[in-house]
Amino acid sequence: MARSASSSDGGLSLTAQGSRLFGKVAIVTGASRGLGQYCAVAYANEGAKVAVVARNSRETNLHMPGNVNFTAEMIEELTGEAALPITCDVTDMAAVEAMVESVVAKWGRVDVLVNNAAYSMAEGETTSQIAPRLFEQLFEVNVGGAFNATRAVLPMMCARGGGHIINISGRSRTRGSPLEATKAAIETLTTGLAEELRAEGIAVNSLRPVGFIDTPGVLLNPEVKPRDLTPPYSYIDAAILLAMQTATTYTGHNSTDAEVIRDLGDESVLRRYRSMNPPAWRESLVAAAVLQS
Repeated sequence: MARSASSSDGGLSLTAQGSRLFGKVAIVTGASRGLGQYCAVAYANEGAKVAVVARNSRETNLHMPGNVNFTAEMIEELTGEAALPITCDVTDMAAVEAMVESVVAKWGRVDVLVNNAAYSMAEGETTSQIAPRLFEQLFEVNVGGAFNATRAVLPMMCARGGGHIINISGRSRTRGSPLEATKAAIETLTTGLAEELRAEGIAVNSLRPVGFIDTPGVLLNPEVKPRDLTPPYSYIDAAILLAMQTATTYTGHNSTDAEVIRDLGDESVLRRYRSMNPPAWRESLVAAAVLQS
């Protein structure tokens, strides 16, 4: 029986269960809230066994509620299946290795890794003004954390002859802020790693949202107006479609959710999201086509 689940910020409501990821084991980092939480819940709703990974096991920020246990409870309420909540600092390689070992001990393998854990910064903070320690922390979490988790799952994925690593990039990489520099680094690493691991049967792609998606972090940005918000569903569907791919079907791409839907969804799905999302979502596909021509 289909159940409904809504996140604490009101940005997500799932009512129909599917089976597109049935039997897969997924790790989603940064899954205590926001896009990581959305992906973890949606993966479970599509039949995956999900390890919910984040730094927090309790509330630490009243403005951005969420923790690994809450997301795991959402999954169990939605699917009737237990998730695996794990508290882990992705900048600590020993902790990351222990986290992966816990997942393998419970479910025997890891099929999908979503590197979503990220550290942000104040809007408008520039390279010339940012504190050196904050600059270092951005790279430690956003790039180093993804590197650590990837390295931790690779031996098992290589031994099994397959898997999928999905790196979450950022909405914009054109303004040149320190945060966007970390996302550009992630995309460059994605392209290189995809080529390295193609022969091992491991797909590597990155995903970024076209626009501002309704999450607690975005809602704290005073520059974002309600009319600018994009529903989360095309992004979630893109994350699901990527998790279904292999190294022979789709790898080495740094794509927006719109581009993934265009490349991997059918025409009816593309039409639905064209009508559901703001004009910028549709316009991004036109811009991408121009760049590729």
